[in-house]
Order: sequence, then structure tokens, then C-alpha cells
Amino acid sequence: MRNKLFTLLSVVMLVSLVLTACGTPAPAPTEPPAATQPPAATEAPAATEAPAQAVTLKIYLLDYTPDTITWLKDTINPQFEKDHPGVTVEITEGSWSGWDTTFSGFFAAGEGPDIINLGSEMNTLYGPSLADMDQYLGEAAWPDIKNFGPALENAKYQGKLRGLPIFTAPRYVFCRTDLMTAGGWTTGTPKNFAEWKDFAAKLSKIDPATNSLTQQALVPVDAGSMADWQWWLLVYYSLGGKLYKDDGTPNFDSPEALATTQFMLDMRQATYGPAANAVGNLPTGTGSVIDVDDTTGKDNGAVCLAHSGWAAPAFDRPIWDKVSIDPFYGDPTNFPNSKPVVLAFNDWLAVADYSPNKALAADWLKLAFTKENNHKWNETMSLIPARNDAQYGYVTDSPQLKAEAELASKYGVGFAGIEEAAKLSTIMQDALGKLVTEELTPEEANAQIQEQYTAALAQ
Repeated sequence: MRNKLFTLLSVVMLVSLVLTACGTPAPAPTEPPAATQPPAATEAPAATEAPAQAVTLKIYLLDYTPDTITWLKDTINPQFEKDHPGVTVEITEGSWSGWDTTFSGFFAAGEGPDIINLGSEMNTLYGPSLADMDQYLGEAAWPDIKNFGPALENAKYQGKLRGLPIFTAPRYVFCRTDLMTAGGWTTGTPKNFAEWKDFAAKLSKIDPATNSLTQQALVPVDAGSMADWQWWLLVYYSLGGKLYKDDGTPNFDSPEALATTQFMLDMRQATYGPAANAVGNLPTGTGSVIDVDDTTGKDNGAVCLAHSGWAAPAFDRPIWDKVSIDPFYGDPTNFPNSKPVVLAFNDWLAVADYSPNKALAADWLKLAFTKENNHKWNETMSLIPARNDAQYGYVTDSPQLKAEAELASKYGVGFAGIEEAAKLSTIMQDALGKLVTEELTPEEANAQIQEQYTAALAQ
């Protein structure tokens, strides 16, 4: 959602996201193990089938770190092959660029990888083509499943398990407290629309010599347009908005939807000033947009960043002494159903219905998703494990990641269950792009989204 993984890492450098992934809120992390002793290892699950002949279990993964792939190939797969004589595990690495064409090709042909790496919203998109895995992964077959909590909803379709979630990667509001104070803002992260618009106007700076931004009060996913569709969804959900009406039709003509679109335009104009479309964007620095450029020693220019942890500074960066982490608070003054929100993404592994190796696929998932292995998988990426009992060690040892996990548990709202997500993304980006260039009013932008998305669902 589809902007993803290392496309997101490039966003950290370029401060621009073409995303798609990610999830549902996870319960509060369990207490870390006593002292420094690691938790006792659990035994790998026993094989549920013994192939009569050589079998290749094919797994398709998207944009993982080299450390992740090395660990899977050097540790998980050899153990699995040892426990399952005659089985070879084959991992193919793909990219989130062009994922929809690749996945559609697999399902149209009725053959391909047994296990496929999907993003948050794809349970709805590909659900009919995924295997019902309850008989293999349900609690009666695998008691460990109870440790996943609500994050598991992201890996279901029509109430049936289709695979397992790997991690949760929510969107937070990261703010430079020192830049806030220097700009005369002393009340912390804004907590309603009026405060955000005032904040954007006061803390954004434009160099008159170049007519370009030198400081941007808020970078919401996409620094330039400030009109990313996932940012829109985060704001919308914070107002208590629902994407669909009770009859299943789109809800972009709701008061919450109009307020969200108006807010995006207001923030854009407050940041760039009256001549919003004539002002240059914030220059691209090295590292996170809220960090300091090591080459120049100067701030990269953003006061606040609304994004996942991937776009924030690395945890060992000294700038963290000056960075706060908060949810987005909505607009309770005007919308009583407002609530603090972090929009949570969950990547997950699904089993294709065409796979002749469903039991084997379940066995591999059980091995890769033990408490210890889900912990290790996420440690290679510094992300929050989907298993609640795997949230120990590096998660609780890092003040930043511990805070993120707690906020995700308390305020997480899932990025799942979106019908025709790829089409919705295209429809929204077109309308929101015209909104910020003032080709469309907020009312016209919403009407366009409502009409086109309704037609897309009807098809």
C-alpha cells in the first residue's frame, strides 16, 4: 500500500513516499524476559506431511534487507529442509515496484510461488485467490497463533486465515522539539486542525532570494505536494471517518472526508504561503528530513515528520535527544469522534490457493514465525514484530522502538480491508494532485474520488 519497504527507505533519503503496505493495532507488548537471559527456544514444529518425491517450496519476498535474506537462507531454510527430507526451499526476491502486475500474473496463471509476500490492504484484493489455512494455522492446529492478537486480522479474508503477519510499521508524528522552541512554539505537537495550520504558518520558512522553503513545519509522507493518499487516510481515520458506508459504497462525500481534504489544502497553503505553487520545495538533504546533514552540519529542514520509522533518523543518531514521537490527534473541536491515530501497516506472508504444498507452506510459516524467529526476522529490519510475545530485546532496549510499540498498541488503526486499493491510490493521487495545484476545490476533489472509486468498485 502500493508504497513499500525499500521504496520507503529511498523515501528516507528523498522524503517522498510511493507506498503501499502495511496493518491492525497490536495489543500492548508483553514484559521483556528477566535480566538479560533470552527466552527459552521453542522446538521447531514437526512436519505435517512427508513428500513422496522431491518437492520445491517456493517463497516470493519483496525488498528485504540483505541481513534478512541471509538469515532466512542460512538458518531457517536449512533447518526446514533437515526436518522435511526431500524438500528444497527456494526464495525469490522481488520488488514492490510493479507488484500488482507480478501478483496478478501468478494468480491468473494458477501457478507460481507457494508463499507470497503481501502488503496490508491486499487481503481484500487477493483474498479469493488465497488458501484457507485455518486447518493448518488455526489455534487447534497451532496454539502459538494466539500470540498474534489483532495484527492477525490483516492476514485474514472472510474470517479465515490466509497466512501470517510479519511486522507492524505504523505512521507517527516525529517532531524536533528544539526547532519548535526556537520558532516560539512551546505547546508540543499540535493536537487539532487549527493548531496545525497555525504551526505550519509560523514554523515554515521561505528564502526570499530563492523563493524556496528552507524550513518546513510538517513533512507528511510526501514533502513536496503534501498530498499523499495514505496521509489523507491517516487524517481521515483520526476524525473517526469510515471508508465505506453501511451499504458498502465509498464514503468520500461524508463531512469527515471533506474536512480531511480541506485540511490538506490548508496545510499546503499555510506551508508555502499565498503563492503556494510558485514556491520551491525543501531541498533534499542527507539522511532523515528531521535529522542533521553530516556533510554540511545543517538541519535537513523539517520540524515535524508524519511517517513510519523508516523515514525517521536511525536509532543511534544523536538527534533523538531532540525528537518527540506522537500519534496524529485529529480535530476533536469540530469532530467529537476524533481520536489519536497511528496508521499501522503489516506486511504478511500468504499461501496461494493454487499451491499443491499448503501443509508444507504452513510448516515453513510455523518455523519462521516462532517467537524467537519472528523476533530475529524483525531485528534485521529494526521493526516491531507482529507476535506480541516477540516484542522483547532490541524492541524494549531501544527507547524509540519501545515508545513506537506502545503507541501502536494504544492508537493503531489498520491499513487493511481496502477494496481495489491500487485503483483507489491512483484515483486519489490524481484528485489530490489537482487539489494542491488548485485545479479542483476540496468539494470537487472529493466528488471526483467518490464518482471514480464507485465506478471502479462496480467493475
